[in-house]
Amino acid sequence: MSADIPVPKHHHAGMVLIAGIKILKGALSLFVGFGLLKLVHADIATLFSQLLEAMNLGADSRLIHALVLKVDALQPHSIMMMSVASFLYGGLELTEGLGLWFERAWAAYLTVIATSLFIPFELYEIVQKVTFLRVGALIGNVVIVLYLISQLKHHTLISSQRTAAKDSG
Repeated sequence: MSADIPVPKHHHAGMVLIAGIKILKGALSLFVGFGLLKLVHADIATLFSQLLEAMNLGADSRLIHALVLKVDALQPHSIMMMSVASFLYGGLELTEGLGLWFERAWAAYLTVIATSLFIPFELYEIVQKVTFLRVGALIGNVVIVLYLISQLKHHTLISSQRTAAKDSG
């Protein structure tokens, strides 16, 4: 049995694009997770107020004041849970991205399932308020799911059976 991981001879452009997006989102999520972890026992309201001042945003705005009150109400446990969620999401995105980069069938199945799970929430958000960002996210996710299903249907990805047959042959 070979320890080498078979790498596709050529990458599909769509797969590279999806993998790159997933890897970038995963890395950003991990970065956010570490940032939140640093804030667990910090005086967040003071830090947030200093950030708003540095950005020269008006403290007299009712919206900004309401936002500061919401940030001040955050408990360390809530911040820790947001950090854990960010780490888990980042790990999932990196797993999907790296698996898709190596064009693994399991990664396509994982991505189809994980991405499809968000579609009902995206539809709900669009029903609440239509924005270009929300519609774009929905369309992007539907395109990703359909593209990966077509790749799986046409057997263009590396499956564990193909890898096992190659190793034993």
